[in-house]
Amino acid sequence: MTNRIFLWDNLKFFLICCVVVGHFVDQHTDVSNTYGSIFLFIYSFHIPLFIFISGLFYNDKNILKKVIYFFSIGYLYKIVSAIIDRLLGNVKAEFFLLSGGGISWFMFAIAIYMIIGYLLRNQNKKFIFLFSIMLACFVGYDQTIGDFLYLSRIIIFLPFFLLGLVVRNEDIVKLKKNKILLIAVMIILLIWLISCFYELDFLYRFRYLFTGRNPFFPQIIAYGPLYRLISYIISMVIGLAIILLMPNSRIKGVSSMGQHSINVYFWHMNIYYILEKVFRISEIFKYGVVGKISFLLLAILFTIVLSQKAFEFPLKTVKRQIMK
Repeated sequence: MTNRIFLWDNLKFFLICCVVVGHFVDQHTDVSNTYGSIFLFIYSFHIPLFIFISGLFYNDKNILKKVIYFFSIGYLYKIVSAIIDRLLGNVKAEFFLLSGGGISWFMFAIAIYMIIGYLLRNQNKKFIFLFSIMLACFVGYDQTIGDFLYLSRIIIFLPFFLLGLVVRNEDIVKLKKNKILLIAVMIILLIWLISCFYELDFLYRFRYLFTGRNPFFPQIIAYGPLYRLISYIISMVIGLAIILLMPNSRIKGVSSMGQHSINVYFWHMNIYYILEKVFRISEIFKYGVVGKISFLLLAILFTIVLSQKAFEFPLKTVKRQIMK
């Protein structure tokens, strides 16, 4: 534990908070500009940073077991979600073996990225990183690439994983000591945050570029690759700003909860659907400004509760069985 770099634990807790908040606000972006702004801002960096961290800490040790683990929990999520969906009264509960729009895509993507990382272990990763950006900038023209095999998101988020393979922890430490860079990215972060709120009418149409799921839509199809490249630049610069601003010391409670981000990811939407069905928790949103703030605080509370040991099941059990 003494050699642990708490920067990444702190960052993972912040990012998983963003994931939960993002999924909460996504329920109401059609009726709340504020939630639309929050959605746009969060989605511009949270998944790219998570995948970057996966690349940064990638190693070949027990690679096959790691791949099996992430495939296993991806399908386990699908099974648990289908069961809960049916128990909640949905007679049309669905199960797609090789596709689906749910959040399980992330587990499958990490498994694929690990395979890619292993295959590229002796290759020029900087060149492949640049090639992956070029590929992703044009893949939006292929209308057939979408949720099947999660190809769209795997291809579009791949550059962030490869960037993690290229960058070293030592590089991040050096960057955090650069005061001029810190000030510059803070200014850019602030400009982007303000833009998400005050230029929402213009920017919100580009939100799909940050989800990685959709082909180019008619409004941008003529210059799709350019817009995709701009979205990458935004994600990387905002991601860098957040890394540089994140404390590198142990934060009581926060650092330890950051180590359990995958448990939060696994459980949060299923728990949300249960509480929504039983208690209609989204009704909080309707009570003006106080209701909107309370709904966001509820998302953060979700993250804290689901970070506790009680929610390590079943992922900890699956990991123990596979990694032994």
